[in-house]
Amino acid sequence: MNIYTIAGRLYAQTRKERTRLVIQVSKISVALGVCVLILTFAITAGFRNEVQSKITGLGAHIAVSHYDNNESFQKVPIVDSENLRRRILAQDNVSHLQATACMAGIIQGHQDVEGVAFKGVGTDYDTSFLFRQIVQGRCLQLNDSAVSNELLVSETFSKRTGLQVGDKVNAFFVQNPVRERKFEIVGIYNTGLSIYDKTYVMCDIRQIVKLKGWADNRIDALEVFVKDFSLLESTTDKVNLAVDYDMKAESIKEQQQEVFNWIDLVEQNVVVLILLIIVIVAVSLISTQLTFALEHIPTIGILKTMGCRNTSISHIFMWVSFKVLFSGMLWGNAVGLLLCWLQHTFHIVTLNPENYYMSYVPINVQWVHVLAVNAGVMLISWCVLVLPAYFVAKKVRITDAISLK
Repeated sequence: MNIYTIAGRLYAQTRKERTRLVIQVSKISVALGVCVLILTFAITAGFRNEVQSKITGLGAHIAVSHYDNNESFQKVPIVDSENLRRRILAQDNVSHLQATACMAGIIQGHQDVEGVAFKGVGTDYDTSFLFRQIVQGRCLQLNDSAVSNELLVSETFSKRTGLQVGDKVNAFFVQNPVRERKFEIVGIYNTGLSIYDKTYVMCDIRQIVKLKGWADNRIDALEVFVKDFSLLESTTDKVNLAVDYDMKAESIKEQQQEVFNWIDLVEQNVVVLILLIIVIVAVSLISTQLTFALEHIPTIGILKTMGCRNTSISHIFMWVSFKVLFSGMLWGNAVGLLLCWLQHTFHIVTLNPENYYMSYVPINVQWVHVLAVNAGVMLISWCVLVLPAYFVAKKVRITDAISLK
């Protein structure tokens, strides 16, 4: 009879109510631990991906602008030339370029006036992200033949001013003299990023260029998209070398340091949570193993009288512990993945977008993380269970076992 058969029979023949209770508690602890770990990784990856995609979808990965420290909407323009675009696109990781220009203004609403920032975009603007954020109407439809008077506003702006799709509005720009432009609202968007939604409306870049009195090839910034976000820093350095001497390239991480620092802080807290869960699971498994061993001390003595070595006896208790571990892990994976699916599909747990940049808890299950959780739990459990199992097998003597019997 091999040690696995013995371990199975000992596990099935557990009689004491206390031992069975400890085993059930251990299974629940492992299941909860694995479930929480899967949820933790999925939520953390979801937060990073969701915030990252929103920030970059609205502001690109890299922005090339004039080399000054002006953070207002009255920036020194740069020349948008074919030569400049060609040098930037020559970098391996660059996928797309688009021109933008911004200007502060005031819009007269039905209820009140509202100060906003007009972000001008052109026909080269990538609307794939913005298209998914439209809640009413449509995106801007721009062409090269004529300047458009279409305006895209946020849902936050719409609620504050009472303006809706189809309304014609008057916009005023503080210059000398004050200038007025008429726009028509064609769409309303909601990104969930309150910082952006409270500030920006979108229009034809040629409106901004004319208001500022620039030549047609002058812009505020040239936005750069990359193929691989993990290479953002190195790509930014290469773009910096490719642009003119009076220009600079800033990555989205440099422009939005507070947001990315917040994400890093969340991930640091996750590390602490993971360590606590691992400790709880390890303590639970060790308690189960020791409780099971105490009930079967006479069996240990019998096995030793039959010539069974300490290593084999320790393997028996290791196998029992791993049966508990595998059962708990199975339930933990099932419940964890089910909860991830429910949250991803129905958005059950909601958030305040003012604080979290989104209205619900995002989920991004990566199978690499799921495999890492299971492999990590098994490896750490094996490491913490080896010593107690061998200790019990070695310390229990035949005479003690017989006297206990």
